[in-house]
Amino acid sequence: MSAPAPPDEVQQLLADHPPAVARATLELRHLLRTAYPEFQERVRTGWHSINYRHPQVGFVCGLFPRETGVTLVFERGTQLPDPDGLLRGTGRTVRSLEFVAAPTSEEADVIAEFVHQAIALGRRSDLR
Repeated sequence: MSAPAPPDEVQQLLADHPPAVARATLELRHLLRTAYPEFQERVRTGWHSINYRHPQVGFVCGLFPRETGVTLVFERGTQLPDPDGLLRGTGRTVRSLEFVAAPTSEEADVIAEFVHQAIALGRRSDLR
């Protein structure tokens, strides 16, 4: 069964992107919405992103479609366990995963683990 059509604001955000980037973004979006139905989704046109907020811990992650791929950003990525060094970034707090195509099932498992850890981190923290 295929995912339902995304809302207009998601389609508008992806309108000028190459088809492969739009597909990858929609697949990642579907994965996040299916695995975490409690997430509140918000398209931020100024940031050019689709953001995901957990009702109890606040902002967890965001999808940032780019010209050649999609970046899945974790706001407090530097605090996430990453023994395999998969997260990218050099900033003080943010880390991300990069995708040039829809995630494989193995990558979906990695995403789920990072999201799970990000939610758990938010639950342990006073930062919201």
